[in-house]
Amino acid sequence: MRSLAIVVSAVAVIAPSAGIIAQGEAAQPVMDVVLVTAQKRSAAEDAQSVPVALTVLGGAALETLHATSMEHLVSIAPNVAFEDAGTIPGFANFTIRGLGINSTVPSVEPTVGVFVDGIYLGMSTGAVLDLFDVSDVEILRGPQATLFGRNTTGGAVLVSTRRPGPELAARGRLSVESGTETKLGASVEGPLAATLDAKVAVFLDRDEGWFTNRFDGRSYGANRGGFVRPMLVWTPSDGFDTTLIYERGWSRGDGAPVQNRVAADGFGINVDYRGYHDLDQTAATLVSNVDLGAGVLTNLLGYRTLHQAAADDIDGQPLSRFNAFSLLRQHQISDELRYAVELGQRVDLTAGLYYFDQEFRYFERRVLNNGAIDSSLGAVIADTNYALFAEASIALASRTTVIAGGRLTSEQKSARTATFLPSTAASLCDFARETCAFNFPGAAFPRAPGSKTWDHFTPKLGVTFRPDGGGLVYGTWTRGLRSGGYNARNASVIIPPGPYDSEIQRSLEAGVKRDWAEGRVRLNAAIFGNRMKHMQRDVTETDPVVGIVQVTRNTADAHITGFETEVAARVGANVTLTANVGHLHGAYDEIFYDLDGGGIGASDLALELPRLAKWTYDLGWEYARELRAGRSLRVRADYGRRSRAALTDNNSSFLVPAKNLTASAALTLPGRWSVSIYGRNLLDTVSEGVISPLPPTLGGGTFRTLNEGRVVGAEVAFEY
Repeated sequence: MRSLAIVVSAVAVIAPSAGIIAQGEAAQPVMDVVLVTAQKRSAAEDAQSVPVALTVLGGAALETLHATSMEHLVSIAPNVAFEDAGTIPGFANFTIRGLGINSTVPSVEPTVGVFVDGIYLGMSTGAVLDLFDVSDVEILRGPQATLFGRNTTGGAVLVSTRRPGPELAARGRLSVESGTETKLGASVEGPLAATLDAKVAVFLDRDEGWFTNRFDGRSYGANRGGFVRPMLVWTPSDGFDTTLIYERGWSRGDGAPVQNRVAADGFGINVDYRGYHDLDQTAATLVSNVDLGAGVLTNLLGYRTLHQAAADDIDGQPLSRFNAFSLLRQHQISDELRYAVELGQRVDLTAGLYYFDQEFRYFERRVLNNGAIDSSLGAVIADTNYALFAEASIALASRTTVIAGGRLTSEQKSARTATFLPSTAASLCDFARETCAFNFPGAAFPRAPGSKTWDHFTPKLGVTFRPDGGGLVYGTWTRGLRSGGYNARNASVIIPPGPYDSEIQRSLEAGVKRDWAEGRVRLNAAIFGNRMKHMQRDVTETDPVVGIVQVTRNTADAHITGFETEVAARVGANVTLTANVGHLHGAYDEIFYDLDGGGIGASDLALELPRLAKWTYDLGWEYARELRAGRSLRVRADYGRRSRAALTDNNSSFLVPAKNLTASAALTLPGRWSVSIYGRNLLDTVSEGVISPLPPTLGGGTFRTLNEGRVVGAEVAFEY
């Protein structure tokens, strides 16, 4: 209630200021028109005209926030959490509107789809992206299955890299943060020919480790990472352009910053085994647009390979009780061909075909109790998806539009898995050689097929209305889809790895978008309700022999309702105030899987939904002013909070409330140089990526991955 009171007070201050602000001749609009691609139209649209709850961050906003990674966007949007699982660095556990995952199993499908330059990332590994040289990030809240496909039941995140311009230009940023961490980003762009522009962007990150390991007194959490991204844009005519993007990214460093409260507290780490992580990614994207006069034909072809290896001290203690090693090799290819056209003055239509193919190999080794058990599991999973989609907006009158669309999806998955057997001699896999004697499908699980196909139709209906005074009022009903599949981390000899079925979602949303005082005050708000059938969960349970067992199953039917509001206002000529607040309520409707170990019953229905934070809010203040002699000053501060949330399905562990105070000050100098100082988590609040109990046979306590505490930094940037 205190959180709500703070936000309501802020909104009460901001909203009535419209009348006051309108009288100030020197006042400027809160923001320029922000163009988005959320509806995949023939041209980008003003975000305020799109009937989707969304938050957009342009490149300038990301630089002001000093957000170089997705996880730095702590409270930028209501009901949104961009968490790194921590167990494997870069593994996204993103949550929107209470729909998220709490796993590092590569077969667990996300609820928040991540798209880079239009290409869907097939798994959560490597999805916590570096944000240097990004033109904008669109955060779409609510199911996006019609245009963006499966695994977007919570929402979608659209990341667009910056395109080169026709003139020679160079940009660079160098920052040093406590830890010590040094980041260097640079890009050079310009014309290679009359119709060919090129760019090369490079980002390097050297982190010495923010934490200290009490076991040996050395720093912990070291990382060496970065990417190289060359790009070509060919525009032979006004009606055709094609962009080729290649990216090579990498990350090397220590294992997860694991804490067990039996051995340490606060930000303390006390482990005998440092572990490691090793991630390599390669991606190639080809985007082509042809203007056919009546509409635009677009093709997006993408290819990605990923190699990840990691090792962690799972018991989090200065004793060799539970060390885990993992290895993942993945590749994917996808293609989307779509046509966006305006039919007369009344109809906007987008229709297309989609193809996606992915295969990955996963191996995991567990060493328990000083090598008493040293055994491995493995899986090979293939996934092929075809889709046909269309969405149309039909103007019935000058102020009313009807939206209708749908997506027809056919997906096939096949799996071969080797179960973890708690006997060194009986291990089915050779981790070092990456080979397994697969026991699924087979006699061990005689009734479980090793391949299955799912066919689904996800429709969307909506209506928009534009009042006389301006703004947008909208309502939508849509269906979401989360793919079924097979568990790649099968540590149970009783429960087969699958198949588990798709999760089906029905969502109803109503929203309003409105600007006042000539664009100096903005209010966006939405209310929504979601119902999930056959909710898909990766249930984590303790096991006295193998440590932790994760079982992926359709566990329940559930519902989530909520609201969210975003407000921004320019007060006078130099000050901008922002506020956002989100609230969620969720509960189970029917239970199919024993979540708390006491049998299916009333106790399961009373459990809290994992990853659902009831309240989120953020308050922001920014001061910007032009100074003498070509200088300018920008000062910004934000305070955000997210309430606690259950992590495990049986509610044996909860994520602590996340509190984050950030601040920055930047001075732009003549000659396009700028210097800035900034800080994140200035209150030095402890928070975690995951937290899960451990059995007494492994020393008890909890497996907990920590996020960094207070970070302060300084940056020098230039642009020519």
